[in-house]
Amino acid sequence: MDFIPGFIRDFLDWLMIAVLTPLFSSIGHFLNLLIIAPLNALGAPLWLQVTLVASLTAGISILIRKLLRVDEKEAEFQRAFLARKQAQELIKEIDDWKKQAVLYDASDKDLDERFNDYLAQRFARYGLTYLMPVFFALFWLDHIPAVVRLKEETGAVFVITFPSAVKGVSGISLPLLFMTVYLLLIFSYFKFRPKRNLENLPEH
Repeated sequence: MDFIPGFIRDFLDWLMIAVLTPLFSSIGHFLNLLIIAPLNALGAPLWLQVTLVASLTAGISILIRKLLRVDEKEAEFQRAFLARKQAQELIKEIDDWKKQAVLYDASDKDLDERFNDYLAQRFARYGLTYLMPVFFALFWLDHIPAVVRLKEETGAVFVITFPSAVKGVSGISLPLLFMTVYLLLIFSYFKFRPKRNLENLPEH
């Protein structure tokens, strides 16, 4: 970190202490009041609370996917890529092999650039859609009162404990239960959603 100027480090420290920490603390407190407190009042066990949060997180991921128009952008890229590939076929009709080579080289470079841009944009979209909701949900769950108390009492967070260890495993951890529910719902969404052809997706 020595290569970072001191004033930038001071700004980042201020940003973390004065802005981000209070902001995330307020959001976490609000979510506790909105979700966890009612479930605790109803006597819901911790595993059920984690299951509900995982389900809500999966719903948020699907909503973000729709807001970012991921399907439309994927279809748009595939249409453009196929059109470029088909255009390359016309180069074969040129008699001059030198012109063919120049055009093929230019076309290949254009395809490579478009594909690299597509990969970068896809990584960003999928990070916003899946990684960020999961990361923040798990971070928040790790700090709710029931989990903090469980870690203090047992040193571990098994939301479901087995009567006796199964192959050395004492139970199902919070992240394992969360990710199992989250992934099952995401896979179910893709499995059972209506199938749409590229031609039926709107162009933008």
